[in-house]
Amino acid sequence: MIVQTYIAHKHTDYFESFLPNCTFVTDNKKNLAHAGLPGKLLRTGMITMVLAVPQLLTRRGIIDLDEVKRFPTRARRLLLSLFVIEILLLLAVVVVYHTLIER
Repeated sequence: MIVQTYIAHKHTDYFESFLPNCTFVTDNKKNLAHAGLPGKLLRTGMITMVLAVPQLLTRRGIIDLDEVKRFPTRARRLLLSLFVIEILLLLAVVVVYHTLIER
């Protein structure tokens, strides 16, 4: 979570600069611009969702698929790997919690 917070604080505007025509991203930026660090965490999470499931959002017409395809590979890997790591950690916490409760 510390790494996610650092990346959100330093690079959210950089990530958003690659998706200027995605109304999903620009609307979130406008709505969460004054929310400080928690707002940047949410905005970075939304960008990660755009990169993870672009087909779902393309059908709704709120992202530009060409911009998503042009998103830098290194930044995409960074965001998606953080997402996968956080999901795995959440699953580990759930498994440990349920094994301790059964005892």
